[in-house]
Amino acid sequence: MASSGSITTNAYENSSLTLSWSLSSQDVANNTSTIAWTLKGSGSATSWYMSGNFKAVINGTTVYSSADRIQLRNGTVVASGTLKITHSADGTKSFSLSCEAGIYNYAVNCTASGTHTLTTIPRASSVSAEAADMGSTSSITITRASSSFTHTLSYSFGSASGTIVTKTTSTSYSWSVPLSLASQVPSALSGTCTITCDTYNGDTKIGTKTCTMKLSVPLSVKPTIGSLTAVRVDGDVPSSWGIYVKTKSKAKLTINNVAGSYGSTISSYSISGGGFSSTSSSFTTGFLNTSGSITFTAKVTDSRGRTSDEKTVIVSVVDYSAPTFTNVLCQRALSNGTVNDDGTYIRGLASFSYSSCGSKNSVTRKVEYKKSSVSSWTNANTSFSSGTAFTFGSGGISIENSYDVRLTVTDAFTSVSVVDTVSTAAVLMDFKAGGKGIAIGKVSEYDKTFEVSEDWNVRVYGKLLSEYITSLTNAIYPVGSIYMSVKNTNPSTYFGGTWVAWGSGRVPVGINTADSNFSTVEKTGGASTITLTTSQMPAHTHSFTGSSATTSSAGAHTHNLNLQKTTWSGSSSSRVVVDATSGYTELTNKATASAGAHTHTVTAKGTNANTGGGDSHSNLQPYIVCYMWKRTA
Repeated sequence: MASSGSITTNAYENSSLTLSWSLSSQDVANNTSTIAWTLKGSGSATSWYMSGNFKAVINGTTVYSSADRIQLRNGTVVASGTLKITHSADGTKSFSLSCEAGIYNYAVNCTASGTHTLTTIPRASSVSAEAADMGSTSSITITRASSSFTHTLSYSFGSASGTIVTKTTSTSYSWSVPLSLASQVPSALSGTCTITCDTYNGDTKIGTKTCTMKLSVPLSVKPTIGSLTAVRVDGDVPSSWGIYVKTKSKAKLTINNVAGSYGSTISSYSISGGGFSSTSSSFTTGFLNTSGSITFTAKVTDSRGRTSDEKTVIVSVVDYSAPTFTNVLCQRALSNGTVNDDGTYIRGLASFSYSSCGSKNSVTRKVEYKKSSVSSWTNANTSFSSGTAFTFGSGGISIENSYDVRLTVTDAFTSVSVVDTVSTAAVLMDFKAGGKGIAIGKVSEYDKTFEVSEDWNVRVYGKLLSEYITSLTNAIYPVGSIYMSVKNTNPSTYFGGTWVAWGSGRVPVGINTADSNFSTVEKTGGASTITLTTSQMPAHTHSFTGSSATTSSAGAHTHNLNLQKTTWSGSSSSRVVVDATSGYTELTNKATASAGAHTHTVTAKGTNANTGGGDSHSNLQPYIVCYMWKRTA
């Protein structure tokens, strides 16, 4: 083994050529040596000789070859340079070298060759590792060049690093990957870990090699939710009731104590249930439109795209519908309540229903009456119960006039009224006194009017008038119809049947079987406010304005062209080079004038700062509010 050496050709006229080399450096990782070599004149000659056809070959590589002829003296450097030589796999290396020249001749007449050995390079062991989940184990394999080598293994992942094992003699090691490394990839599901293997020969570190491996975040690492809570928003519901009431109560849902896992952050929220949904951490529903148990579900997603386990909260909603009259009958009667066509009292009988809301709700009842021909009502100062007859009027109900009776039931939220008419006293036929009216079965009350007592049956197309009106109403508003009004009066007052409040806080939309959002009748969805995710934002660019600077004629400089004088023949003053087309041309040293003038342009670059708050925004179309009712029977 050597770090330098040389070979020398045979001599001609005591002049020879020597090729020498020395070790400049060794690259242990790449198993190479770099040598510096020099080709120069040697020997004991005291004068120079014109020489040419130089050639030097090292390790099979021609490092110099030239047919030019020069004055060769002892010590004249013909050429020099460096050469990188790759060692054998075991770190050893022997290489050949040779040189030649034509000294004082055009033909080669001096040669030399030899074989030299470089200093052996200790070989660093290679390492490989299998991919693994954080929190599990990975097998690390070491391939070494010598059984005497020991190895220290370490890892680097993000900003985290550590020693796995120190100076192990084993060629296989099972590494328990720390789960805490997940904190290094808060926005990714995996990352690249670098394993470093330091190879030691005794206490001497002879080299280092690395490999990479994929480390993945296990499925168990995901964001968490502490709880989902619901708080009643009472609105018109008395707070003392302490219950949710259908179409009258709202719920405020809040996701509590959310946390990312091992460095991740919460990127989105989701709350859904009862036909409502939100992407905020807290929101208030519209009026709850179903009774019974409503389950709300919440989950969050973190910066890795992982979704938490769901949290739920159940809200119990008491059913509610507005009071409804099912039957009303008012008739003339005697003071004892006996029905009599000539009575001066009114006997009423009404059936109605209302929602008790778990015995929290109650109703008040009111009876009013007036002559049909006037507008003001008189309070009868009496109440009534469902299905129980009652009498009022104090004997002041004139037999010559019809009377309107208005019955009102009022609960905690709604008042519902129904009006019935009590006819005049019963007569076969009557003509309007002092006028031109006529009545059948009652006293005539209106001029130029034909009247029929409500106690008499009237048939239209063979049907009783009441039946005809009912059939007409059913044709216009069959079960399932929707009725809209700006008055909060149950449509049963006008059309009969059973009607319930419908679509609270929602806008109707036509069915569309081609769109799953609108393919089912009475399906609810949508939200009054939404928060856009990153993927929902329109694709866009940000312009960046910067300045560019240009140097003017910057870097102007000159280059000297130094021409070596070459003796052609004769005296030393004949210093020319050959031009095959124009003969001999003498050259002198030249310098370029301001040559190489050029400019440098520097363009500004940068990164735009983030902006925006990510708040939710209104998702409401233009709307107008009214009461909506659905006929159910």
